[in-house]
Amino acid sequence: MAKMATRSEKQQRSFSGLIKPLKWAVGLLGGALVAAGLVFGGIWVVSLNTDNVFPINKVELRKQQYTHALGVYEVLRSIEDRGFFTMDMALAEEKLLQLPWVKKAQLRKIWPDTLQVVVTEHQPMAYWGDSGVVSRFGEVFYPVELPNADWVKLSGPDNMAKDLTELLQLYQEQLLQKNMVIEKMELTQRGAIDLVLAEGLTVRLGNVHVEERIERFLQYIDSVKEQKDAKLAYVDLRYQNGMAAQWVDNKTSVTSDGGSR
Repeated sequence: MAKMATRSEKQQRSFSGLIKPLKWAVGLLGGALVAAGLVFGGIWVVSLNTDNVFPINKVELRKQQYTHALGVYEVLRSIEDRGFFTMDMALAEEKLLQLPWVKKAQLRKIWPDTLQVVVTEHQPMAYWGDSGVVSRFGEVFYPVELPNADWVKLSGPDNMAKDLTELLQLYQEQLLQKNMVIEKMELTQRGAIDLVLAEGLTVRLGNVHVEERIERFLQYIDSVKEQKDAKLAYVDLRYQNGMAAQWVDNKTSVTSDGGSR
């Protein structure tokens, strides 16, 4: 006759029966945590320890395109008093605005020890000179590293940036009539405007009646190109009524009435 199971043996079998469901629940929880990590993967969390009685130990920064967590971390670490109740939020926001890409910064404390940082970045429009970027609103700034992007190269004095971004948009709108794209625009030291198109053609517009000269360029550029089966190097519209054109082979064709520049 089989022996009756003891109480301890019954408990052991009962415990063993719970192992598999428990493992399954732990696995499910782990999967949920991974999923949550993916959902919130756009938030950087860094430690910001301090000796304050109520310290800010964590900073949450929603991932931005150009602003890196390390730069934000270094700025906040430079503030001596980083207590939850005592940290100078206006000072912190002011310091964050010193980061090149930051146009606006908003801070919010979350009890008990977290600082949430929301950054609004400049909207880049073009490269500015050799090392800068200009925004769509004409704001010039100089990042530590320039992004590798397909932006127009714009150059001129910093105090003319707003005017030049407006002119760039105006000229590009006009040139799109011929499906021409501006690759580079420069305001020279003499105040003249030169364009380089994506096809490699340089367009010299001078410093007066520029919009009128672009209209003239659009009106005659097709007939100028038809004069020779070769690539144009530049066209010069700094004439009263005509233009001069030069091809890559260095032979020049002038289509001008000889008017003053």
